[in-house]
Amino acid sequence: MTTATDQQIVPTGTWAIDNTHSSATYEVEHGGLSVFRGGFEPIDASLVSNEDGVVLEGRVAVESVTIDDENLRPHLLSPDFFDVERNPEVTFRSTEISGPADDLTVAGELSMAGVTLPVEAKGRLRGPVSFGEGFEKLSLSLEATIDRTAFGMVWQMELPGGEQALANDIRLIVELELNKG
Repeated sequence: MTTATDQQIVPTGTWAIDNTHSSATYEVEHGGLSVFRGGFEPIDASLVSNEDGVVLEGRVAVESVTIDDENLRPHLLSPDFFDVERNPEVTFRSTEISGPADDLTVAGELSMAGVTLPVEAKGRLRGPVSFGEGFEKLSLSLEATIDRTAFGMVWQMELPGGEQALANDIRLIVELELNKG
């Protein structure tokens, strides 16, 4: 289990994902000109807070990757990127959640394309908010930047002007709405 700072950041309980109001997306610069975006749906996540600490866990099926251009999908699923046949999931498990709710730091391990590395995300926690008797929600917004090549995603193409087709840095954006179970 992980621990929080002096104060209890996350209210005690088990919080399960509300997929209708949650997303896991990524962004990468393309050709030095624009941003290529995609995501995964559905996502699975939970947040458990008890006397032992706080743990955030999440996972997505690589096969669920969503992009605007379906012609690129087979390349993303290939060994050049996610290698879906050998690595069907992307997973995250926190090792520490610290800081105030409006400037939260979530450290953990991200496993993707057969590689597990430490990652630190910044964000904020809001709530809980009551949606009726015995029904509470909270939200967690997180962002992290990772180097895709560290996860073995080294595919690259030099463009005619000398620019690289893809940047190495990938921005991960996770928006979770969680229900107290």
